[in-house]
Amino acid sequence: MDREKVLRLIVIEDDANDAERMISAIKSGGYAVRARHVQDEEQLADALKNHAPDIALCAMNAQSVSLGRALECIRESGTYVPVISLANGAASDVVDCMQKGAVDLVDKVRTEHIKLVVARTAEAQRQWREMKRLEADLRESERRCRTLLDSSRDSICYVHEGMHVYANLTYLALFGYSDLADIEGTPIMDMVAPDHQCSMKEFLRKLEKDADKAKYLEIDLRHAGGKIFSARLEFSPASIDGEPCTQIVIHHQSDESELAQQLDYLSQREAATGLYNRTRFMELLKSAVADAAQGRRSRALIQVELDNVAAIKDAVGVGAIDLIVADVAKLLDGFCDEADTLARFSEHVFTILTPRWETAALESFMRQMSEAVAQHTCEVEDKSVIAQATISAVQIDENAPDADELLARAEKACVEARQNRCAHSIYRASQGEMTQKQLDEVVATRLLEAIKHMRLRLLFQPIVSLRGDPGERYEAFLRVFDAQGAEMDLPKLLPSAERTGIVKKLDRWVLTHAIDRLAQTRASGKDTTFFVKLTAGTLQDPTLLPWLSGYLRDKRVPPTSLVLSIKEQVVVNYLKHAKALIKGLHEMHSRFALDDFGTGLNPFQLLKAVPADFLKVDKSLMENITNNAENQDALRTIVDISNSMNKVTIAPYIEDAAALPVLWGIGINLIQGYFLQVPSEELNYDFSALG
Repeated sequence: MDREKVLRLIVIEDDANDAERMISAIKSGGYAVRARHVQDEEQLADALKNHAPDIALCAMNAQSVSLGRALECIRESGTYVPVISLANGAASDVVDCMQKGAVDLVDKVRTEHIKLVVARTAEAQRQWREMKRLEADLRESERRCRTLLDSSRDSICYVHEGMHVYANLTYLALFGYSDLADIEGTPIMDMVAPDHQCSMKEFLRKLEKDADKAKYLEIDLRHAGGKIFSARLEFSPASIDGEPCTQIVIHHQSDESELAQQLDYLSQREAATGLYNRTRFMELLKSAVADAAQGRRSRALIQVELDNVAAIKDAVGVGAIDLIVADVAKLLDGFCDEADTLARFSEHVFTILTPRWETAALESFMRQMSEAVAQHTCEVEDKSVIAQATISAVQIDENAPDADELLARAEKACVEARQNRCAHSIYRASQGEMTQKQLDEVVATRLLEAIKHMRLRLLFQPIVSLRGDPGERYEAFLRVFDAQGAEMDLPKLLPSAERTGIVKKLDRWVLTHAIDRLAQTRASGKDTTFFVKLTAGTLQDPTLLPWLSGYLRDKRVPPTSLVLSIKEQVVVNYLKHAKALIKGLHEMHSRFALDDFGTGLNPFQLLKAVPADFLKVDKSLMENITNNAENQDALRTIVDISNSMNKVTIAPYIEDAAALPVLWGIGINLIQGYFLQVPSEELNYDFSALG
């Protein structure tokens, strides 16, 4: 018989005759029904564990197991089972049932209706399981592809429009780099020996005309340290993240087993403790989610966060922190067994994947771990230190969300445990708590309502020249208000707005109204320039440049008076789109600013691919700039290199006058901050004030 027509049911009904009558009606719909009649919670728990049900029917007036309790038991079981509530007459409220978690409400005497609802729910359940399977297969395929690339002994990179977009560890090691960020966005020509660059350019031109087959090139390459070496490169068409690119493979030539082992270790392990690193743990966590979604195996995610790091620093010094962390890592490693996977997830946070997912076993494991950490003394020279930790956990079952949401839930449970002065806590979804998708939809609705009812405002903050440059400059800021007139916390809402695509509407609103205001102020004879910040969503919008060019033309606003700004990390994440945007802006004689600039290992490497006109330095470099010599030196280096590249530097977050002579001496071009003026709806700053 067709497996899709086999239906495993749980029927929660006090009256056995009613249960049999409904089962018979469902059978008449063409299903081979495998039913379990449940009359208490123990039988329900057993059926959920051993019967693998597709659907549960639950009578609202059942005395043995109430609808609410049945839904709770199903959630606790770690499986997804849609529940159809059964009413005895038409008095029951379908809305109330669905709010509790049932998928529908039917009158149990209307057997034809039951048949239709069961058929619809069974099909929805089949499609849900198929979707979960496909999602798991896709994640696994992507993981395996990336793992194969990362573990290859051949040096492999992907190049788009002549720029590196990916390189495996072997490739990085071959050229003397340790991290992809060191070369991402770097031209492939930078890896070629100077004497062979003409040959490389000629080869790439020929490859562009006929890229369907793999091509080979013998050429001299250049190590980061300047050493020249010969290699045979294989070029072939490929794609990464859905974008066409070129794969370049430098085949392994000699026996470098020791290097391969080191690369494999570095790719998975954290140096200070020898535990799995964050990247490897995320791969394992995603695999665990995929397994649970397919009903193969449930597990739990445990987070161990050290709480008293600041006190330890005061007691034994900053240098001893790594010793304490390594000591705790050794303790946790000894506490876990072979079935557990332990990782150092971040500086003071450890994570564990464990098969102890059932509540009682998980709580016992966490309690024992908490006691072991609390009783352990770390010896640092002549001092004894006891590390304090908060332990939280999230169960990974068939209902589990994606890996990022699981980590967010673990952190939430950790915060709640700390607030309640508990050493450990298991995440529990609160009554009515929404999923991330539901929260995103709520945020999207609120923002769309604000746009519809014009509850948006533009504020402007002056950007002032320390060098006496002419003209007026302002940055535009968006403010959004709710129906009661209270300002919304836009930074907190932006992640949801990004995921739902609402940011593109917000950015377009800001651009429209900023250009309108710019047209008005320039018509009055003022030489005004606006800086407008864009989000990742708009960066990827192919309609932006054509619209922007047309709107500036319609409003008679010169493009030179508009500067679009994007954060450095967003540009790194969407390098191809950023390059296209900047190229288009420059073609229409507009300009571009790179925001939050200067915190990467080699920030100016990015400028080879992203020719920004303005560089607004990161907030962290402005902290205590008057007295912080380290920040002053970092800022001076940025300014010196920026000047040599004809870039204009902007120092934000200026809070007092004492910073001005320091910034002037360093060579900063423009300044911005509350010292000058708080953001205002008026364009009334006196730009001659610093003259």
